[in-house]
Formats: sequence, C-alpha cells, structure tokens
Amino acid sequence: MQDFTDKVAVISGGVNGIGFDIAKALAAEKCHVVIADLDQEACDAAAAEIAAMGVSAIGRKCDVTQETDIKALADAAWAEFGHVDLLFNNAGVGAGLVSSPKMDDADLRWIFEVNFFGNWNMCMEFLRRFKDQDSEAHICNTASENSIGWPMPRMAGYNASKAAVLGYTGMLRMELPAHISVSLLCPGWTQTDIGNSGTRRQAKFGGPKPPRPSFPMDGDFFPYAVETVGAHTLAEIKKGSFYIFPHYAARHLAEERNDEIIAAFDAQTSASADWQKHDTRSFFESLQAARDKKE
Repeated sequence: MQDFTDKVAVISGGVNGIGFDIAKALAAEKCHVVIADLDQEACDAAAAEIAAMGVSAIGRKCDVTQETDIKALADAAWAEFGHVDLLFNNAGVGAGLVSSPKMDDADLRWIFEVNFFGNWNMCMEFLRRFKDQDSEAHICNTASENSIGWPMPRMAGYNASKAAVLGYTGMLRMELPAHISVSLLCPGWTQTDIGNSGTRRQAKFGGPKPPRPSFPMDGDFFPYAVETVGAHTLAEIKKGSFYIFPHYAARHLAEERNDEIIAAFDAQTSASADWQKHDTRSFFESLQAARDKKE
C-alpha cells in the first residue's frame, strides 16, 4: 500500500502507546482512523485528538477477547466510512515479571486471549470483509523483539504469545490473496504502559491488578521513545516490508538466536543430494503449483 490518503484504518489498543502513535502517523498522512480499546471514554478522547489533525476519527469500545465486540467494531467502522483498508492489531498485555513455575494460570490465559486469540479473531473477522470488499487492504500485527530474538526471562506467557503471533502471521503472508498484504511489527523496548495493563484485566481473568512501578525513562538503560514507531511503521508498509523493526537494539537479539540455530544445524546435520524430498516448503509449493494449474 503506497498511499494512505483517504484510507480508513482500525487500530486495536489505540488509545495510547504504540497504537496511538500509529494513529497520529496515519492522520498526518490524511488517513481516517477508528480507535478501539477497552474504555469508551478513553477511545472518544483519543479519537477527538486525532480528528483535530484534520481527518475523520471515531472511538469504539472493544474487548478483543470478545468476538461479539470484534464484530460490532467492524460493523461500526464499515457503517461510518463504508470501507476499511488497514487493520492494526496492536492490543497487547503483559503480566509483569514472574518465573514460569509461579505463573498464574489466569494470567497466562489472559495474555493469550488478548495477545494471540484477540489478534487472531480480529484478523479473521476483518479478513472475511477484506476479501468481500476486493480492494487493496493491509494487516499489521504487533509482535515483539521477544518473538524474533531473546525470549526475556520471567515473561514466559508474553514471549509465547508473541511467538504465536509471529508463527501465524508468517502463515497469513503465504495464504492471503494478492490484494491483501500483511506485516509483522516487532518493536524493541518502548515507552508504553503495557507493564500496567493488569490494572485493566477483565473480571473473567481475575479482575484488575494493583498498579506497578513504571520502567525507567532515563539513566543507563531506558526504553525507546514511543514516537519512534508510528512513522517508521507506515514507511515500511509502503515499501512492502513483512518484518518491521523500528529499533536497532533488537538486532543483536535476533542475530544471536539465528546464529545459534544455524550453528546447531551445521553441527548436527549435513546436506544430501535429495534433501528437497524432505523439505516441507518445496512440497507445499509443488501442491500449490498443481492446484494453480487445475484452476
């Protein structure tokens, strides 16, 4: 997608942090915005700020763990604008730092219901409509540096949920029709309030948690400013990038993991003349070629 002018974007987790920065970047490019989050008043306030930038914007309360809310969000977006062109699946939560054996089951289910199933269900609802709409559309799923690099200790549930987003977004990349593109946003350590997402944990997952101290915003170690994400993300979507990496500091994490994987292959396996007989991608491509020939 090369131009965002007069397009319509839906952003989950859009009232603050990365989602709101993406909303501002879109508005700067004359894209209309639907901001979705858990609190209607916060959605309305965020939408008013975006509308003040000269575009149309509405806020819609949406709990991405509720499929009825997701359908109502899509209905509202299409009713307001007549079309939707971009979906940013940005809603995400974290349960703080806790060792795996002490991970609370309710927290684990909450993290996966928001970070993975919420993301998945948003994709499925909007994909059905994008296919019917039959015009250019784009989906951007927010993962994390932890999905492609270092899985941070004491964050097992978060790491696993974001790795799942990586896995299925890569699958979408191969399955989607030509008019729908997809990208995976992998920010590094960013100045957001995800550490306090527990204060809005739904009752069905155990209810709200007490506030937690924020991460440092200065000193020897501190997160990237949130304003480093939105404009970068849109620029990479225009380029057709699948992986979107706003932050250099995550590079060494991915490099270390990739180097270790390749070293393990080289130490444990060796090439053979018929290796493609056992290669799942080659097998899939042969099946796809046969299917395309029939069609």
